[in-house]
Amino acid sequence: MKKAYIQNFREILRVFDQELFLQNNASCCNGISLAQCITLLEIEKNSEISVSDLAKNLSLDKSTVSRTVDGLVNINMVNRVIPKENRRMALINLTGSGRQVCSSINYTNDSYIREVLNDFTDEEREEFLSLFKKLASNMAAYRGKK
Repeated sequence: MKKAYIQNFREILRVFDQELFLQNNASCCNGISLAQCITLLEIEKNSEISVSDLAKNLSLDKSTVSRTVDGLVNINMVNRVIPKENRRMALINLTGSGRQVCSSINYTNDSYIREVLNDFTDEEREEFLSLFKKLASNMAAYRGKK
């Protein structure tokens, strides 16, 4: 692969990353941080999850995720539930407020994606999605090799 291609690709990714960061910050309102926003969406995806599994899914250390969850518990976005069968493990799930915030974030981001992909044909959207999925998979596999 040519150096110029790699440099061009990296520049496009940098712009993409910056735009995505700005959009994510814009969609995470309600007085919560981007880290809390991402955590809420991961909890929503899993319905109920332990802090350890949440940390693993987010590729973060458990103490960082635990602090983020503590903040979300304090503002009534998530519940910590202690199962009777295993009192040493806490499970995290969304409160009604947490579900409302997730709904707002999802709506804002869905509208954004719909708008920025609006001038793609159906075929281009399908091809882009397939290639982007392959890229994300290759990136995750490469990270796993280290």
